[in-house]
Amino acid sequence: MSLQLHDASGRGLALTVLRYELPELDPSLPANDWDTNRLVVDAVLTGADGSHRAVDPCLLTSEARALADWLHAVADGRGTAGIGFVEPLLSFRLGRQAGGTAQLGVRLGDVVADLVVPSRPLHAAADAWAAHLEDFPER
Repeated sequence: MSLQLHDASGRGLALTVLRYELPELDPSLPANDWDTNRLVVDAVLTGADGSHRAVDPCLLTSEARALADWLHAVADGRGTAGIGFVEPLLSFRLGRQAGGTAQLGVRLGDVVADLVVPSRPLHAAADAWAAHLEDFPER
């Protein structure tokens, strides 16, 4: 399972981790954590102007897990203003929260989509993302 966030208007984001960027690195050797823990992500953002796709090593394992935690916090009504990552390709910002929904601004490259997602599907998406990440432990 990957991260699937969609709203009633058809806008959405799909994120799937494909692999470690450098799977051949031996995690037991002293190395830059960024090198051993960078994930290649397939991201598709669908907005009002169509879909935009990027396949890029844009998340560290720790950042991917932080995204799951942030999405859970947003679904619980206690999310912070946003979350960004070392690589600026992907970011999220929290807009208005009301009536059990959250407005999320999702940026993928130069494309931005505003999604309005109810709490229950947001929790389910965060759970699915966390489960997906079990195949990619920090090395």
